[in-house]
Amino acid sequence: MSKTLTKTQARHVIEVVGSSGVPPEWGFQYFSAGLEPYIDVLEKDYLQSLVKDGGSSFKVVVGSYGGGKTHFLYSVRDLAFKHEYLVSYCPLSLNDSPFYRLDLVYRAVVSNIMRPVSPPDLMSGAERGPAPFLKSVFQDLVDGLIADGMSGPALKARLKTVFEDVSAGLEDPNFGIAVRQGLDALVEGDRDRLDLVLQYLLADGYDRAAHKRLGILHPIDKGHAFPALRSLVAFIRNLKFRGLVILFDEAEQAGSMSPRQKEMMLANLREMVDQCGSAAFSNVMVFYAVPDEHFLTEGRSTAYEALKQRIHTVFDFNNPTGVTIRLDRIGRTPRTLMIEIGMRLAAVYEKAWGVNFPLETRSDAVAAVADAVAERAYGDIGYKRLFVQSMVRAFNTLRLDPGVTLGPDFASAILDPGDGGGSGSGTESTADE
Repeated sequence: MSKTLTKTQARHVIEVVGSSGVPPEWGFQYFSAGLEPYIDVLEKDYLQSLVKDGGSSFKVVVGSYGGGKTHFLYSVRDLAFKHEYLVSYCPLSLNDSPFYRLDLVYRAVVSNIMRPVSPPDLMSGAERGPAPFLKSVFQDLVDGLIADGMSGPALKARLKTVFEDVSAGLEDPNFGIAVRQGLDALVEGDRDRLDLVLQYLLADGYDRAAHKRLGILHPIDKGHAFPALRSLVAFIRNLKFRGLVILFDEAEQAGSMSPRQKEMMLANLREMVDQCGSAAFSNVMVFYAVPDEHFLTEGRSTAYEALKQRIHTVFDFNNPTGVTIRLDRIGRTPRTLMIEIGMRLAAVYEKAWGVNFPLETRSDAVAAVADAVAERAYGDIGYKRLFVQSMVRAFNTLRLDPGVTLGPDFASAILDPGDGGGSGSGTESTADE
């Protein structure tokens, strides 16, 4: 598996995982384990069938901090790219894009929209948002018409007709006018007009005089956010893309919200779930990842009850129509899962540093750290982040001190680098139980 990973890519993966414990934008696939049952069902029952055929779906992903939420969402994004879907991965926070502000949620979706990209492009920070999207759509249309033998004024006239077609029939006519004006601006090389259109599409300010001159009569505010989202989806369909996968990654709990803000958030989530059952959201799949779903369902108000009724079913192999995906229900024990992850991560590390650990040494080190993490993080699925960070430290120690004695003391020093830094002190290995 690591043969397809370059040394530079492997070093990048190890640096990100070892420093923060979060998965890299790309490369997580090389040490991923345990998600296959979920991913296989999502691929076969949704991306290859339901969503492709015009359906839509909403899933809640539950995983504690460090429990693999982002890793799971990256895996879904990778799968969506494989099947030629557009993807918008949207980190949410109370300060930047809280779900009680639909205009900011819309902005998160449109500012992160991406066409399928290659691994090198993703690793180097592939562009996302309406500007690269519109430019790539424009170039595709131009290339297609040139391939059909069109050029000069005829090409320009035909492009304008196509722009009218792909922007027609959208629920929010202002959104349709904006994308048409943006594509027209690309034909004419009118940078100022394009900037105005992008400002509108990003919900980044509304210049009443300037936007009205373009025919755009209102901003995308919280009252127009859902119509704008539905118009975005329809525009994507008009362009003949496979569909759109939206990945909301909620990084914070809602504890600091006011009661009114929380009610609005729950109402907006309920509306998002309902949108995924309507024809206006065809070819869309939405994932909403949270550290703990209790703040969505534990309350007495109508908003709590309405959302709880919609998300209480649990997704698994036998019930793919279930809404809630629980990452703590992966069918492996924590120790077994960590060992599988650790052995895969070892292959990436070896590629990164050009080393080859003896199989027994590698296995003993992985088992020792897995045992220590399992004991320390008992009952908390956030152990995954602690484990991969610790495992990189362990591999560094093995590379720099191949004769280090493996065992509980070694693992303890790895988990608490301030108490010894994995310097090599330890007892005889007891990790090969």
